[in-house]
Amino acid sequence: MFPLKLQLFLIVLSLLFLLLLINMIKKFELQLKYALLWIFVVLIMIIVAVFPQIAFLFTDFFGFQDPSNFVFLLGILCCLIIIFSISISISTLSSKMRQMSQEIGLLKHQFNNMESKEKDLKENFNKREEWDIE
Repeated sequence: MFPLKLQLFLIVLSLLFLLLLINMIKKFELQLKYALLWIFVVLIMIIVAVFPQIAFLFTDFFGFQDPSNFVFLLGILCCLIIIFSISISISTLSSKMRQMSQEIGLLKHQFNNMESKEKDLKENFNKREEWDIE
């Protein structure tokens, strides 16, 4: 079993982190898709803190020598899931940014072509006016 002080510390720490997440979601500082992952991690922390028997059960089931090894593995796996999710988002945003920069380049090219055509038309119009005056 975990010592009572450790259980209380983990519960309080998890609840404070959960309140911080909720506050960040309300202020739109954290997107909901990332917040859901963090809330999932916090809920796992709370469950393990309230029911430490779960850690001992999984320790025996998977053959770990110590429950702390299982808890560390669980933390590492949660971090890997979050890192993988962020990597997917970064890849998606990178593709979108490349596509947008290409579209901006095309629009600039079209705009420059339109400006040069407008300039040519004005020059031709001015020449015709000069010919009409003579």
